[in-house]
Amino acid sequence: MARSGGKDRGLFQRSGDTKTWWIRWQCHLGHDHQEKAGSKSFAKKLYAMRQQQKRELNFCLAQEREKRKRNLEAKFDVVASRYLEWAEQHRPRSVGMRQTAVNHLIRYFGDTPLSKIGKQDVEKFVQQCLDSGMAPASINRCRSTLSSIFTKAIDWQLCANNPARGVMHLKENNVSPRPLTSEEEARLFVVLPDHIEPIVTLALHTGLRLGELRVQRWSDVDLVDASLQVTQPKSGKREVLPLNAVAYALLASLPQTADVIFPAMPVDMSGMFKRLVAKAGLPGNITFHCLRDTYVSRLAPYCAAPTLMALARHRNFATTQRYLRVDERHLRQAVERLSGETERLTVTRTDTEVLG
Repeated sequence: MARSGGKDRGLFQRSGDTKTWWIRWQCHLGHDHQEKAGSKSFAKKLYAMRQQQKRELNFCLAQEREKRKRNLEAKFDVVASRYLEWAEQHRPRSVGMRQTAVNHLIRYFGDTPLSKIGKQDVEKFVQQCLDSGMAPASINRCRSTLSSIFTKAIDWQLCANNPARGVMHLKENNVSPRPLTSEEEARLFVVLPDHIEPIVTLALHTGLRLGELRVQRWSDVDLVDASLQVTQPKSGKREVLPLNAVAYALLASLPQTADVIFPAMPVDMSGMFKRLVAKAGLPGNITFHCLRDTYVSRLAPYCAAPTLMALARHRNFATTQRYLRVDERHLRQAVERLSGETERLTVTRTDTEVLG
């Protein structure tokens, strides 16, 4: 029994059922939709809502049902893998960090549907990481990567919400730089494979970060001027580094077979480096970033603070200060330079008097 006009427009009952009301409406695509409502009063409200959704949102019930079906089928591990493919193309400088974070996230969330992951689940993940002894900085990277995964999933219409939003950012410890000693460097180089040694060498003599090394292009290397413009610097600003003799000789010896200097760099270079550190019998707190710490720390005794800040490409002096270590040896060297300068001036005055 259909109602084709009047105040009950769009409402109808099926033959033999005088209790249940249905609605019939057509979306902007021309699809005819029928929905079971129940009571007549609810049917009126549902019909009015659908008309409003059709006008304001171009709502189509068939599309919405298909979207819900995709949401139920979207498993975290599958979406995370798709996200890494996207990151390799659009975020190449940080893909290694994202790969490490995704590995942790997949171990925890596995094939859980995205629709089943809520804010409490993210908070439980963070707590489990803390209980396992993971550093706050590493946990924050995992949380930010998780948030990025859900942001892309929303763009791909695989979910509606981002459960990582609002989960507290952990306070990171301001860890002191951890440069390698000469002995540790020698032990590390003994175990480095041939294709990894140039990467480590350039990091030690330029201070380039892992993400910067991964995308550094030959077109930004000037062997005539012995300088290197950082292809994708962390600051986003133009940064040029002078090449010392070791860095220059290394780059001059490498074949230029691709756009980037290290086309065969492993995706999980950070993890591989940790394994090489263990193989060399070195302390477990040595990471790839320690190569940059080594570069800056070895420059520190020979540079004025502004020069060190420029070579390290720090955005604020507080970061540079972490590498400035003043001990009795440095103090004595400074005052001895002063006495040497006094002797030079005395000799100059004496020579002037003799000539006069």
